This record gives sequence, C-alpha cells and structure tokens, in this order.
Amino acid sequence: MSPDFLTVIVIFCMVVILYLISQVSDIRKKNEKLAATVQVRDNEISELRSGLEIARESNQLESFLFSEITSILRHVQDSEQSLRPAFSRMLEILSIDLGILCLEDGGKSKINICVRTDQYLLNTCSELERREIVLEQQRESSVPLSFEDFQKSRLLSVMEESCSLLGFSCKVKSFQFGYFIIGYRKPHQFNQAELDSLKFCADQFAVTFQLSKQLSDTQELSQLRHDYIANVSHELRTPLTTIYGYLTILKSYPDSLFQENEKNEIVSIMTEECQRLMRLINNLLLSVKVEQAEFSSLQKFGTVSIADIIDHTCRFMEPELQSRNIQLVTDLPAEPALIEGNLDLLQQVFQNLVSNSIKFCSKDPRIEMVVREEDQSVVIYFSDNGVGIEPEALPNVFQKFYRARSQAPHRAGLGIGLYLVQRLIELHGGTISVTSEVNKGTMFVMRFPKSNVSKPVTHSSQV
Repeated sequence: MSPDFLTVIVIFCMVVILYLISQVSDIRKKNEKLAATVQVRDNEISELRSGLEIARESNQLESFLFSEITSILRHVQDSEQSLRPAFSRMLEILSIDLGILCLEDGGKSKINICVRTDQYLLNTCSELERREIVLEQQRESSVPLSFEDFQKSRLLSVMEESCSLLGFSCKVKSFQFGYFIIGYRKPHQFNQAELDSLKFCADQFAVTFQLSKQLSDTQELSQLRHDYIANVSHELRTPLTTIYGYLTILKSYPDSLFQENEKNEIVSIMTEECQRLMRLINNLLLSVKVEQAEFSSLQKFGTVSIADIIDHTCRFMEPELQSRNIQLVTDLPAEPALIEGNLDLLQQVFQNLVSNSIKFCSKDPRIEMVVREEDQSVVIYFSDNGVGIEPEALPNVFQKFYRARSQAPHRAGLGIGLYLVQRLIELHGGTISVTSEVNKGTMFVMRFPKSNVSKPVTHSSQV
C-alpha cells in the first residue's frame, strides 16, 4: 500500500472514532437526563405516598388532596394540560382504579380524559343514560349473535370490568360544565371523606375549565377588537386619501389645464368616495344602535312602497354602478308592493346589498332585483353573478364582523353590512335567506309581511 492510502485510512478511522465518541457522549447525557427525570419522579411518588399516609393517619385526606390538586391547576393557560395530571393525581391519592373526565363549553371546546380505561366505558354510560341500550347476561357461546347483540355483549364486558361506578357533576354555581366518572375493579364502599374530596375536585375542575375558557375568550375579543380597529382605520383612510388626492390636484393646477370631461370624472370619483364614506359611517352608527334595547321603539313605521325604496337605491348607487359598468335590472309588479316599515332603514338594507354585490362582482357584472307578492308576503329576490360564497361560509355570512377567509385579504370591508341587513329586516318582521354557488353568483331572498294599507305613508329614521 502507498503511504498516501494508509494516511487516508488512518484519517477515516480517526473520524469514525471521533463520531462514535460523540454519539456515546450524547447517549450518556440523555441517559443521565432520563435517570435524573426518573429520580425526580420517584421522589415525587415517594413524597406523595408518605404525605398520603400521614394524611390518612391524621384524617386530613381532603386537605392533602386540596394542596395537591390546586398546585397542579394553578396553570390555567391550557386547561387540558393542567386537568389531565390533576385528574390522574386525584385517582392516585384516593386509590381509584379508573376514571373519565368530560368537560364541554357549549360545543366550542371539549375535553375527554380517560385514565386506565377507554372510550367504551364513556359511550356505555352515555347510552345507558339515554336508555338506548339494555345490558343483559351474555348468551351461550353456541348461539349465533347478530351485530346488535355483539355490541351489547361488548358493552356488557366493559361494564363487568368496572365496579362501584360513581359520577359527579362539575359545576360553577348552578352552571354545569361536565362531569367525571370514577370506578374500581372490585366492589368498593365509599366513605364520607372520599365523597367530600371528590365533590371538591369536581368543583375545582369546573372552575379551572371556566377560567381557561374566559382567558381564551378574552384573547379572542382582544384580537377581534384589534382587527376591527385596523379595518375601520383602513376603510376610513381609503376614501379620504382619494378625496384628498384629487382636491390637491384641483388646488395645485389652474382650471385651464383641465378639460370639462376630466373635471367631471374627478368630481364623479370624489362623489363616489363620499357616498362610500357615508355608507361606512351609517353602518358603523347603526351597528351600535341596532343592538340597543330601545332602538326599535324609537323608529317610526309607516306604509312604504318597495318600488320607491329600489328607485332611491338605484339613484343613490348609480355613480358607483356606472364607474364599474355594472348592469342593474329590476322586475317590479304593476301594482305597488307595500309593507310596513321605515323608509330610511329599508334603503340602508338595499344599499348594503347593492354595495356587497359591487364589492364581489366579476366579469360582465349584473345585479337583478325581482319583487313578487306571495299570499300575505312581499318577496324580493336579490341576485348577482359575482364570485359567490363558499358552502362552508354560508352559515356565517350574517354574523357581525364575519368575513370569508378566501375573500378577506382581497376585498375591503368590516363584516357588518350583511349583519345589519339581517337585523334591520328582522326589525320589520321579515326574514332573509341566502343561496350561492362559487363563481356563478349569490341570491338573497327577503320576505316581509304585506301591508293592508293601499297608499304609502313614509317615515324617516331617528338614527
């Protein structure tokens, strides 16, 4: 072999040896860390057992349990991370074989914790509570089982493994957040100290869950407020920036430099931005006032014509419709369709719907309003051929501040236009529904009670 080749082999071997040494060192450090963790855990278990023995001898089991559970539950940022070890510790202290903790907040957040058992026990107890099954003795093995019988036999086997089951409601005052079920593998007679301790733990679990929920709600509310302020600021700044820009142009240059059509275009754009600003401010004011208890009693209602409302809306929105080349088509009955309502509020409804369609318009945009009388109702079909609404977003379109995720980054808005539309329609005793298909368009169907008066008598809003 050549000296160079031997040198390469030696260097390679040294690299391998150094790598192996580093790996052995890492493994040794991990083992030492694991051993330290195990030692800490053993010390905790030893302290727990000694403390438990002292508590039992001195009849202070409840105080000992209180100290252990509260020391774990004080970290409420993540309720499940604190409730799981706390529930397990309760079972250890009381020498309980198995347990299930179920907490729920009106469908928003749900926690199911199973310790030394599985979901079958929870399902069985739930079905027994609803009386959907009856547990019977098992059949002889030679008798064929249907699937339903097989399910019963499996649930029966689950119940046979659990004795002395006991359930506790987890409540804060009178509001129940859930419950827990504990049990033994063998028959067990509960004493009063155990029952008091379990009741204390049930209350503590509920309080922890409620605090975690309130903290989460506060964080969501803070984020919502931050987003709302940012959106309002953006929506106000955009039209003001446009108006200010054109005013600066008109002020900086003499009139002789502008042709008549250029002046008209500038005035048209400024008018459109002013109208947009007016709608935004009206929506902001209404979104606050419509939630006040006395709002409906302050409004003056009279007999109004749907044709008059649509005509006013078309004239008010005409500059914006023309600037975007949007075709607005109406189909009205020969006889005026009359309802009981407030003219200004109803005009706000139609302006918001038209504005929403303009915002989500597509190629060759078209808006159509069809009015029909059906039995004792006046029905308005408002449709467009815009981008449409995703099926998962449809149930939420009338929620305050809601904006579809797919459109929010690309379309301006605060998420209060359709919310106001629904609230104002309901104020008039009407209803609104929506259907939509992505990339084909959206239809809103509004129904109002028909007026018995033959001549409109309009009233303005007190807003």
